Amino acid sequence: MDTAKDARVLVLEDALRRLNEIVGNRKLRMHIEYSKLADALKIAGTLLYEVKYSYVDAKALVELEATRNLVGAIVEFADLLSDAVESQAYKPQSVNEEMAFTEAQYSLAIVKGFERRLLRADDDPAQAIDILAVEISQTKAVEGSAKLTECRCTDGSRIWTIVTNIADVEAGVKLPCAVLPPAEMMGKVSEAMFLSGAPLSENTELGPLNNPPSHALDQARAQVLQITKRMT
Repeated sequence: MDTAKDARVLVLEDALRRLNEIVGNRKLRMHIEYSKLADALKIAGTLLYEVKYSYVDAKALVELEATRNLVGAIVEFADLLSDAVESQAYKPQSVNEEMAFTEAQYSLAIVKGFERRLLRADDDPAQAIDILAVEISQTKAVEGSAKLTECRCTDGSRIWTIVTNIADVEAGVKLPCAVLPPAEMMGKVSEAMFLSGAPLSENTELGPLNNPPSHALDQARAQVLQITKRMT
């Protein structure tokens, strides 16, 4: 496997880059030991090169000590962040800070799910991110926009905020979405992106979408390729 060009590895590299930028610029206005976060990222960054240029197959990459240690370092990072959020009842105080916090959560999820994605039989770039089935529970027009709608959605285990320009979205509908780097639209932070407005069947289970429709895969693949293009 050409690990240097594999989309899952490149998306991992992009996630570590995002975490380094957040920590380096201290974008989260909370009391936290930034030096410990930086140390964890330094370890992960060093191990990334061993992972990226290992040129082993996916199963061997999962079993690689560098992979386990890289993920372990970022789990430690995530624990430090989670403890700080809980102890301080932290909530972002601005759109920029909300973007940084959401980007950190996205990036941590990419790293923590890296081994799971490697074990998927399909190495389609679309599978380098998580594709979920979500159900819309609430919708609200975005103030100042004639086209944007803020949707509150659930995947069965957590709530997502997704801002979309898809017309006529409504509560009760199940849609596929891709968990991507957050986007700010008209002062609202979107945590994911709907992969078309074509509803999933009513009996679709919420959560990870194991067999996404082809049109959803096409859109997810296009988004992933935009990420990987910056990393090559």
